[in-house]
Amino acid sequence: MLNLSKHFIKNWYERVGQSPSAKNINTLINQAIRVQKGKKIFGRFSHIKTLTIYWHADKEIIITVDHYTKTVVSVYSRVNMPGQNKLGIGGCLENY
Repeated sequence: MLNLSKHFIKNWYERVGQSPSAKNINTLINQAIRVQKGKKIFGRFSHIKTLTIYWHADKEIIITVDHYTKTVVSVYSRVNMPGQNKLGIGGCLENY
């Protein structure tokens, strides 16, 4: 089971509107589409770690997860997306 970061809990409450539970969030992640797999990239002097990104179409949210620390990092929803950059595939297709 994944742990919920303080940042995630705060953002979930502000952007989705209720307190999250680890069990419910894990269920949502299992139902979501993985958009990007997290990676570790090793360089000569440092390394970079990217987050795994999940999109839940029904809830219209994006959740980021650090699978190396097993931590849910953040959530994005319509609440924090400015103007034309609103989430949802339907909105993207309307402009074409």
